[in-house]
Amino acid sequence: MRLLPSLGLATLFLLASQLPSQAQGLYPDDASYRTAFQERCVEARETMARQTWIPGTDSRMRIYLGVVKVATGIDAATGMKYLEDAVADPQPFWGSFETYAFMDAVLRLGDKLPPALVEKIHARLTASFTDEFGFTDNHMLQYRTARYLFGQTWPDGPVLADGSTPAQSQRDAAAWIDRWIDSTVNRGMYEYDSPNYHHLYLLCFTSLYQYAKDETVRQKSWMILQVLLAEWASEYLDGVWVGAHSREKYDQVLHTREHTGAATQFGRLFFGGAPLRLDLAESYYMALGSIQAFEGLPLLGRIATDRTRPFVLRELKAPRRGPLIVYGEPTWKYTYVEPQFAVSSSWGDLPDVENHRWDLTWVSPQDGATCFFINPSYSAKQLLRFFPSKLDEILADIVRQRPYYADPNKWVEGSPYEDTFQHENAVVTLFDLPADAGRQHINGFFPLIIAERREQEGWILCRADGIFFGVWTSVPGTWHREKDHDRLTIVHPKTAVILEAVAAKDEKDFDSFCARMVKHKPGFDEMTMTASYVTGRGHRIDFTHHGKRSVDGVAANLAEWPLFEGPWMNARRHTGVITPAIRH
Repeated sequence: MRLLPSLGLATLFLLASQLPSQAQGLYPDDASYRTAFQERCVEARETMARQTWIPGTDSRMRIYLGVVKVATGIDAATGMKYLEDAVADPQPFWGSFETYAFMDAVLRLGDKLPPALVEKIHARLTASFTDEFGFTDNHMLQYRTARYLFGQTWPDGPVLADGSTPAQSQRDAAAWIDRWIDSTVNRGMYEYDSPNYHHLYLLCFTSLYQYAKDETVRQKSWMILQVLLAEWASEYLDGVWVGAHSREKYDQVLHTREHTGAATQFGRLFFGGAPLRLDLAESYYMALGSIQAFEGLPLLGRIATDRTRPFVLRELKAPRRGPLIVYGEPTWKYTYVEPQFAVSSSWGDLPDVENHRWDLTWVSPQDGATCFFINPSYSAKQLLRFFPSKLDEILADIVRQRPYYADPNKWVEGSPYEDTFQHENAVVTLFDLPADAGRQHINGFFPLIIAERREQEGWILCRADGIFFGVWTSVPGTWHREKDHDRLTIVHPKTAVILEAVAAKDEKDFDSFCARMVKHKPGFDEMTMTASYVTGRGHRIDFTHHGKRSVDGVAANLAEWPLFEGPWMNARRHTGVITPAIRH
């Protein structure tokens, strides 16, 4: 498998050092990045080591705080008690999170753990390695990482709960991990760009890189870490992970500065540009990340913070999978980034749940600097494609796990009746709701931090921080004031929504922007579900729901869509090769 050949990495690294100083973001040289990264790691681990776990709260926090306290020596006695109590606690059952965290702890803490406690961990791990591997890739990877390191550490131990020997379990885990890496660099990531789960991939591959004895496993782990971080860095804007996402929770999608998901803290750890928020929910994962202190290429810091010029990213994510998916389309992603804002979108088949399909996000000191629309779909038919359950049980099962799903105004999870297309700073979204759809409305999110909002000629024109943006809807909606946002609800089965954003510095003033936007009258034919729009930059977008997509008369060739294409690196699908891109 040709994954990031050393020559390609060396070239990429060399190109980074040749960028002009004004195009290097926060880090003018490699030493400045490494110093800043290590300082952030020290801040994170010392802060986390002083935190307290409250009984009855997230049991995983107890494990991670125990590890960081013992590792740093800060309140080590309390940390050891956390670990001992967690091992002695018969609840919860050790799933992927517990097996990974404890296997890493055994290797990371070494002789700081009493032999008796290590034996108890060994026994519980042995009993926890059943035939259960979870439904999502982050669960599967955590299990496989733990099994690989377990087999390496105790190759002659007793038979595991699933009947395999530690050595066989290690071989199977190594094969699965190798297939996952190969698939990711050839077809794209399945659980892609998740603000709530991406850090688990970073943690697991760092454990493998630091502790695997097999040099090939270590090398591939190091390489895939660079890939995962480089993709993320390309979508990083002032501490915010912009772009379309899979697996973003209902209580995270409306935030940009706070409560944005456990993974986003890792972006700030690796890239900087925004303060760490170690007081937020699930920040305890940073305890391990800051101890691991995996040092990516200094280039990553420059990729993440070089926002001197606008750029476009195109990405391809793996085809969907599930029990009732005969053919799963991939996900096509498009992200446009300027120093003040990003417009991002995706189309294709939906991930299972918790999908965030498109939005505008802008740089702001305030939280919630985003705008998007969604059909809050609710369907047993949709869920049955992904989950092995019964028709009359699936909704109850999902609502029990995720109560927000039943909310008629939920803000996360894309709809099968929604389709999207984008060119640069303009995105077009079409909704075609059948009569039997569970939700017959569309909601638009407009945060209250918008400084000014006008409605003219079908346009909703907004001024916020350093940007102006306009939203056109083919039919009017009704405004509803919520706690921290206004919700625009449109009740119409066939609806077009167009959003275009610009930097305020590029316009004379807001009045001029509004006057220019209302001159652009989009076209929308409900019979053919086709929208036409000429952007403020003069580009004509023609888009049919689940059909033709073209810009200036040139059809989008989805069959040739790149695995990754941007100003720093490129990759064609099914090649396994990532090459550097030269910025002109």
